[in-house]
Amino acid sequence: MSAAKRKAADIVVPVEDENDLLKITPLGAGREVGRSCIVLQYKGKTIMLDCGLHAGRSGQGSLPYFDEIDPSTVDVLLITHFHTDHAAAVPFYLEKTSFKGRTFMTRPTKGVFRWLASDYIRVTNTSNAEASALYTEADLISAHAKIEEIDIHQQMEINGIKFTAFNAGHVLGAAMFLIEIAGVKVLYTGDYSREEDRHLVPAENPGVAVNVLITESTYGVQSHQPRVERENAFLKQVRDIVRRRGCCLMPVTALGRTQELLLILEDHWGRNMRELENVPIFFISSLGKKGMYLYEAYIMHMNQRIQRQFNRTGNNPFDFKYIKTRTNLAGVPENGPCVVLASPGMLQSGVSRQLLERWAPRPENGLIITGYSVEGTLARTIVNEPESFPALAGGTVPRRMTVKNISFSAHVDYTQNSTFIDELRAPYVVLVHGEANAMLNLRSNLLDKYKDSDYEIQVFAPHNIDTVRLHFHGEKMARVMGSLASKVPREGDWAAGVLVEKDFNYTLVNPVDLQEFTAVGPVVIEQLLQVPYASTFTLLRHHLEQMFGRLELAKEASGSGKTHILRIYDAIEVSHFSWKQHIEVEWQSNAMNDMVADSVIAVILNIESSPASVKLTQGVCGHSHSHGGDSSEQELPESPKQEVDLKPASASGLVLETEREIVTRAGGSAEVAAKLAAFMQNQFELVEVSDDRKLVNVRLGNANASVHTCSMAVESENPLLKSRVSSIVARVHRTLGSLNHRSEPLPEPEPEQEGLKDKDVTDADGVSGGEDDNEKDIEIKIDVDSDNDDDDDDDDSLSESESIISDQEAPEPSPTDEGAEAPA
Repeated sequence: MSAAKRKAADIVVPVEDENDLLKITPLGAGREVGRSCIVLQYKGKTIMLDCGLHAGRSGQGSLPYFDEIDPSTVDVLLITHFHTDHAAAVPFYLEKTSFKGRTFMTRPTKGVFRWLASDYIRVTNTSNAEASALYTEADLISAHAKIEEIDIHQQMEINGIKFTAFNAGHVLGAAMFLIEIAGVKVLYTGDYSREEDRHLVPAENPGVAVNVLITESTYGVQSHQPRVERENAFLKQVRDIVRRRGCCLMPVTALGRTQELLLILEDHWGRNMRELENVPIFFISSLGKKGMYLYEAYIMHMNQRIQRQFNRTGNNPFDFKYIKTRTNLAGVPENGPCVVLASPGMLQSGVSRQLLERWAPRPENGLIITGYSVEGTLARTIVNEPESFPALAGGTVPRRMTVKNISFSAHVDYTQNSTFIDELRAPYVVLVHGEANAMLNLRSNLLDKYKDSDYEIQVFAPHNIDTVRLHFHGEKMARVMGSLASKVPREGDWAAGVLVEKDFNYTLVNPVDLQEFTAVGPVVIEQLLQVPYASTFTLLRHHLEQMFGRLELAKEASGSGKTHILRIYDAIEVSHFSWKQHIEVEWQSNAMNDMVADSVIAVILNIESSPASVKLTQGVCGHSHSHGGDSSEQELPESPKQEVDLKPASASGLVLETEREIVTRAGGSAEVAAKLAAFMQNQFELVEVSDDRKLVNVRLGNANASVHTCSMAVESENPLLKSRVSSIVARVHRTLGSLNHRSEPLPEPEPEQEGLKDKDVTDADGVSGGEDDNEKDIEIKIDVDSDNDDDDDDDDSLSESESIISDQEAPEPSPTDEGAEAPA
């Protein structure tokens, strides 16, 4: 920036949580009038309010301090009205920076802004030899297409930022914006007027509680004349000038308050035609009649007086009878009497400056300043009636014409501003858009006014790039919806569900109601975990089947080698690759599958250190150790075969006693229930034994299962949980007899089991379950076919072999057999 920046001295309010800080930073209009640009930052959201140029400066120096904030972080840009000091920098910001947010204006503001910005480009490029416009016509067209429209009283919401436009009364289409983020409401007035004039509605009170008010302070503690008195004083000055046959010059903006002056003059000329019929009125604007047609297009945005006139006559109230519209000085007389309204209003350049230099030396002519004059402009200087002023072409111009300042500026005075503040009673008021003295005087006056009242107010008057920091305690309120809302909670009740946050709004719902009441839908999470493993597939399958029963096997072949895939409970896939040093475990994530997957991974991680693995892999091998083949698929050692009588086999190949046998041997259902519950305690989140000890109930998540201690039958509506519990019950079958054998003698079997009384069961570790270890030797024989070298047969050898339990006397094992004995 060409304008020197003062070091910012932040205004700090004590805070407790940095996340709850609302930051308000003026990039322009901080203790000055011009280049309005206010930035709000709260909860990670950034809003820019207005984006104007400084009328008293040129080039880059007229811009707000854009370098104080990253444009790419701005979510929304809101423009209050079309005046240059509030909107003229929009094309630059949209086209020359990294801003990617959305821009909003009211419909009339967008329509008029297009032509005023084009006029700025034309005037700057033709009248200022030292600096060109900050953007081109092409930039303006591109930026204008990106601007979105918002209607008065329309609420918009973008990524958690809510904002609503309300009438501001300053010019056609002017709006004040109510912004809400996470429950904190900020009202930005922009330029506003609470006085109804000939064509505009006054600014309105939003009618809601506001936490922060950001308001203009243009006139500080000054108060305007009443409208009727002001109009009479204005018309008197005009008549005085034309009666002495002088030229009356009024520097104005092309659109805005100018239309109010034109309505006043048209009405006065119509009522005083005899006296004024020979006095022409000229309105010189680059927009010509186009500007008047714009106003006709937006008549429905004006007050009832204009609308009634339009509906009654059908004529455009801005299609004047006594006022001639021109685009240049053609036809304007050198001498009076005449009245001319010409832009720009600050007399920096353009037609109004040319006419001033032409008419200033003659005393019969007069100058009437009708709007606010920005500091640093010729309009502000000439109000003090200097003897001369600099000419655009160089040198000076003597001033002998009269100068009067009768403001029709549609800014609130002290009376209107303080009344509005009192109505809203916002705890924090931030003053902008005012010169330093006016702003500080207003701040002191407001603090004195409310010092001894019940209205606790803090008033801030920041410089440019100073930051006002305000802390708000964020209370989170959640709406309870769906089935959770079917019961009215009492004080102290807890509500359990899924808390959904969207744009700082919270909703508590039952998981089953998520899709119906929120935008959240079910998502399937596919889990894939690689577990280090360097041993054989046969050993892997053996250990997994010990835990989960017989498993489904699939095989795939590729150029790299073989892939064996075991599927557990139709939910978990375990893939073994002959050429990789890891196993892949894949499943769809949910509470049940995650638990099973954890068990699978635990088994895999313990395979190589398991004593059973050591036994299974030791001894004389039944095949060659040639390294030319697939080293990952080593067979289990061969064991001598001995054919004996078989009992029914379990899924894992072990012969089990009947359920009634085990119950009888364990001392009845009560003891079985206790042992079964103890076994399951670490497997499920809740295990309960019924009062009659006939049921063991387990729960995992929302799924439940029951085990009958007499029949060992498993009941559950959840097939996956039922399969899991059944597998655990099968393990209890294999171990329960052994556990009882080690603790105390089992009771005598019931009569109907007499035929089995000399029979016993061998658990997975080969421990005899007979009445006396010295009387019976039990041997588990695993038949491994080592004659077939086919890899596929090798892989299935263990699953196809049988564990044979004999109730006969076994011969003493020979030394060569010892190495072949192995547990199932």
